[in-house]
Amino acid sequence: MATELQPTPESLTCAVCGATIDDAGYLPATDRGATYEPRPDEAVCGSCGFNEVGMMGCAPDVDDVTDPGPDVVLLYVQRTAGGFDVVSVKR
Repeated sequence: MATELQPTPESLTCAVCGATIDDAGYLPATDRGATYEPRPDEAVCGSCGFNEVGMMGCAPDVDDVTDPGPDVVLLYVQRTAGGFDVVSVKR
């Protein structure tokens, strides 16, 4: 199972509200087997994920954020000192 982002984004901006994602959010990515190839232009902050994109109070699904496609997943990512770590994956 893939566990890291390649390339690792240095920053993410929410596609819904335009805010910088400083803590955690949702990042569509293509599953490449050993790594995830991020789609940073489609990232969504945690607040918009729950209140604008997903159902009120529910995390979004892949097709809420992007065209799902055969290898596209939705990552829940958290900012760390080195960029972003993958916390969980929705297929």
